[in-house]
Amino acid sequence: MTIEHAFQCAKTNDLKLKKEINRASTPGKAKQMGRNVPLRPDWDEVKDSIMEHYLHIKFLDPELRKLLNETKGKTLIEGNTWHDNYWGNCKCDKCKIPGKNMLGKLLMKIRDEI
Repeated sequence: MTIEHAFQCAKTNDLKLKKEINRASTPGKAKQMGRNVPLRPDWDEVKDSIMEHYLHIKFLDPELRKLLNETKGKTLIEGNTWHDNYWGNCKCDKCKIPGKNMLGKLLMKIRDEI
């Protein structure tokens, strides 16, 4: 299981769906499955703290921590072209306003804490 698997599982309270997501063969498949689950009622309120929790776990790995630390002093932006303007900043022609870049902000926060 990956952090992506865990995050997608956290979206729903349905245990059967959680198990299915957890068995997804790749993080991308877990993400795709997570798009189709009934969201837990408090999802909008807790998703940032859940992502932050899982990122803290991810960066317990010494090699990943080292890579994150090597970005000190730099602004991290989760750039994409799939219209994700919450976790990132979509650079497609249709998205005219900057995204919230929550993933980048959380990564910088964690980087500053470790």
